[in-house]
Amino acid sequence: MSYQSVFRPDLFKGQTFIVTGGGSGIGRCTAHELASLGAQVALVGRKAEKVETVKAEILEDGGIASAHVCDIREEESVKATVKAIIAEHGGLNGVVNNAGGQFPSPLAGINQKGWETVVRTNLTGGFLMAREAYTQALSKTGGAS
Repeated sequence: MSYQSVFRPDLFKGQTFIVTGGGSGIGRCTAHELASLGAQVALVGRKAEKVETVKAEILEDGGIASAHVCDIREEESVKATVKAIIAEHGGLNGVVNNAGGQFPSPLAGINQKGWETVVRTNLTGGFLMAREAYTQALSKTGGAS
């Protein structure tokens, strides 16, 4: 059974949204929601198999999706990925900065490297994606990021 949204059909028809962390969890659900509302969804994640699986699910339901492997902690990778998404979809209307990670651990059990990895993913990655989306597209057209 295909996904059914509570929002009006075609609410985002003709619009393109990036969903980081789109290969699982909240990102996957958000991507399905956007696609069901007519959006073209650019799924971004570190693992190709995850974003490709969600892309296939969306295509099977009649939506439009693309899959992009990107480590959002790496500035040049983010720049290239946003550029590729804009080229493939013909523009960009918004970003759902969903990607994140953590190491469930007591304070005494997490080292500096682990802490810095979480900060780079949850803060730096979101910043880089928002900045590039704004710089390459949304500064000219508006949108939601």
